[in-house]
Amino acid sequence: MRVPVIQANYFTNTGRVQPKNNQNNVVKMQQDPLTSPKSELSSYSYGMDLVHRTSPSFKGSEISKTALALAQQFPVEERLASFFQILKHGDIILVGKNFNEAQKALKNHLSKFGQVIKKEYFIKDDKLKNYYAFTKNALGDIEILNVNDKKLFYTTGGKRYYLDPGDSFYITNNDTVEYGTDVLHLKEKPKADLSFHRHIFAKTFDMSKSVQNDLANLNKKTVTSLILESKGAPKGVKFTDIGGQAKAIKELKKSILFPVSNPDAYTNDDITRGFILYGPAGTGKTELCRALANEAGMNSNYISGTSVQSKWVGESEANVRAWFDELKLNQPSIGIIDEIDAITANRTGQDVYGDKLVDQILTCMTDIYNEGDDVFILGLTNKYDKLDPAIKRAERFSKHILVGEPDRDGVAEIFKIHTRNRKLDPNLNIDELVDTMYKDKVVGSDIKFITKLAKENMFERLGIYEKMENKTFQPSDMDNAYLTQEDFQNAIKEFREQHRGSSRNPIGFNK
Repeated sequence: MRVPVIQANYFTNTGRVQPKNNQNNVVKMQQDPLTSPKSELSSYSYGMDLVHRTSPSFKGSEISKTALALAQQFPVEERLASFFQILKHGDIILVGKNFNEAQKALKNHLSKFGQVIKKEYFIKDDKLKNYYAFTKNALGDIEILNVNDKKLFYTTGGKRYYLDPGDSFYITNNDTVEYGTDVLHLKEKPKADLSFHRHIFAKTFDMSKSVQNDLANLNKKTVTSLILESKGAPKGVKFTDIGGQAKAIKELKKSILFPVSNPDAYTNDDITRGFILYGPAGTGKTELCRALANEAGMNSNYISGTSVQSKWVGESEANVRAWFDELKLNQPSIGIIDEIDAITANRTGQDVYGDKLVDQILTCMTDIYNEGDDVFILGLTNKYDKLDPAIKRAERFSKHILVGEPDRDGVAEIFKIHTRNRKLDPNLNIDELVDTMYKDKVVGSDIKFITKLAKENMFERLGIYEKMENKTFQPSDMDNAYLTQEDFQNAIKEFREQHRGSSRNPIGFNK
């Protein structure tokens, strides 16, 4: 909105400091310094007794306080007008007697504010009882934002208007602002040049760099969301390529895939960002994560817990921070930490550097929740009981999903997946093979390996390897290459010999 700047009489007198009666004092000015023909800063005689002392002696803190006290003797309208001259779109001026209270007032009335704050100036004035904020809009007009809890009144062009809390309106020269007993007579330019003294009577907070990064991330997130709407079928591994993990897949869909694909259904929801996928080795934890990233069309970044560790003190924490930063820059994204137990084991207080690494991960996870980043972190482990309790609690890695060993139907599903693109003998007894493998307590990676061994057995049986050795192999040699019952039975036998020795239990099983 547009509000004209208000000018009138100052809300209080200048409150000058009177010089002491000694020989070094200067005679008080008879003219008002603001109406004096010499409208330079030198015409203000505030505290000139301090300047003319032969040997003033102040400590640093005393000088700062004295300078601020003297600076506050300039009417607040003069100081404001000085900042109006340098105000840019994205800047905001706060005026009041207490910095923290001014920040709270601003924070409570930003719901209607349509700008990104890049730089803030705070002008302290002990005479004001309330707080005032000023910005410059995209058209170059200065606006006042009502950061108080009741209506703020302003007079422009002889007419009186009001602003509700949180509303803003542009101001012009000679406008008047009233709130409670405060009266401000605003102007576009100060009577004296105060540019060299702005640093004394105002604090400056420049957030331009961090805001620019936030804007870049937000814009990237917005553009990426539009791309996702028109994306084609996901490439690579999908959920249909993973068998025996229906429960885990359902949880990942509910917790990640659906919120990403249907954001309107999760407006204002506190979405879970951290997950632990745990279970025996070889059950498909990593493949589930990759399938999730492909199904959702999201960026994914995979690291191993052991790769994060470094022999150089402090470098491991830096590696973690850099990895999280990359995920944020490319959101929406999925971060996969394999073997997370390697870097998040129970903190004992004895391994100082390891404890710091856990603390760093906890901090990064907290930042994701607090900042609302569209980032999901999945930690994979087969040593769930070794994880630090703080890692497993809510608002860190909140949801824990078991990726366990498959049941009999799961083994059949996995076998079907790994043989669907292979030629099978029509007489193949699949039920018999599935029963045998289930009794051997195989997991997904085991079945995949058995299928590969079966193909090797077929090549041996058909003399394919011999033809390759003699360089007589032809593509037509594969026309009648079918995997038989014997090929799989020999593969299972070989698998037992390699992975099921007499003294070893199946991977992930305690029996």
